[in-house]
Amino acid sequence: METVHFLIFIQFLASLVQGDVPVFNRTLSVMEFNPGCNASISPCKGNAMDTPNIAYTVAKGPKDSLHYVFSSIGAPTILVAKTTKTNMKLKVNWTKLLSDNVTDMKNSVQFSPTPDYSFAVVFTKLYEYNDTDDHANITQVPLLDKLNMSQWVVRDFKNFTWEDLSLNSDAKQNRAVFKTSMINVPFKNNTNSSVSFSMQVFGTDNRETIFPQLKYTANSTLVDVELNEVTPSFLQSRYAVEMVFLSGDGKAGIKESRSIDDEYTPGVFKTVDWKMDRHTSKQPQELGSFVQWKPVCYLTPDRDRQNDTKVKYYPSVNTTVVPQKSLAYAYYGDQLPTVVMSATNVSFGLEKDKFYNKFNYTVWTSVIGYGTPPADEISVLVIVVIIAGLGTPVLVIVVGGIYVCVKKKTKLKVKADFGAESSYSAIN
Repeated sequence: METVHFLIFIQFLASLVQGDVPVFNRTLSVMEFNPGCNASISPCKGNAMDTPNIAYTVAKGPKDSLHYVFSSIGAPTILVAKTTKTNMKLKVNWTKLLSDNVTDMKNSVQFSPTPDYSFAVVFTKLYEYNDTDDHANITQVPLLDKLNMSQWVVRDFKNFTWEDLSLNSDAKQNRAVFKTSMINVPFKNNTNSSVSFSMQVFGTDNRETIFPQLKYTANSTLVDVELNEVTPSFLQSRYAVEMVFLSGDGKAGIKESRSIDDEYTPGVFKTVDWKMDRHTSKQPQELGSFVQWKPVCYLTPDRDRQNDTKVKYYPSVNTTVVPQKSLAYAYYGDQLPTVVMSATNVSFGLEKDKFYNKFNYTVWTSVIGYGTPPADEISVLVIVVIIAGLGTPVLVIVVGGIYVCVKKKTKLKVKADFGAESSYSAIN
């Protein structure tokens, strides 16, 4: 009985710590690949050098719906549109989208009717630098090297070629995978080199089962960036990616938070949130968008915690540049001059981890979504450990104090009784 009461007490404390967080589910449509792009449309026939790659799915909730569009056209892009209307549809003018004329691409991807809110995240560049001083910090590369680029290799994702997304994706699991093609490999003498972006949508709140075990919500998608067997250009190569965050309105900023709990990602107590905040005094209820990650990546496909390394982010800056011929360019089109755009770099590596060359592999996970970034709550198990850790010493002190008091009181009583009743007298 005491055990049952103890567990109930623990659950009560857990509810106080975690709070009453509302959870809701979304119904996901089966992911479509290249919707409306058929053989009757000339650009849709595709070829090994130019594959039309768009994945589309809808997450319907009780009050609104989120429309997800993923693409590698121009550069790997996640586009999300939120609507309260039930009849909103994606419309793609494939002839214009795949046109060689950049001007034609503008407004070639649209939603009808217009969504209430939209945002996009574009992966624009892959940086490789020669970290001769082992700083694991792209800002520590000497300025001279930045000017003559002798220690840098900058690769624009817009120049990559990509495999047909249907080869590696899973429509039923709402997972799209964009992987670089072996044709025109942007790396030296290695056709096994690949860069891939995996994007998966979920209809409920949960946590991924592999490290870093990020928490995701019904308003978000998990994104993996994987560098596999990339042939380094230097003996001390490290890599970084550049991202651009776009939104119709808002204010972008990066913030790092700490936690006392590393239960899900051992050894990592920080979470990074790159937010497009729309909260204002006039619109306090407006929700924005976010990119969230833990500052850790993994150097083997099994994500062994013994083979992880640091992810470093850099201050976000306002920008006006988005890759032409990208999905974001095609969607925002004529609106681009009024769109809020923020850019940042994320680099992989830690001092003395022997650089990318040691494993020739890196995978990094983030969560991209609408609304408020998910927060890690302290689990019941951790609460039990804390209570046990703090409660046991206190219990020992209390019980010990009571024992000492009782013992002392008993001795005084015995002494008093003995002195009152004894008729003892000395023999001598």
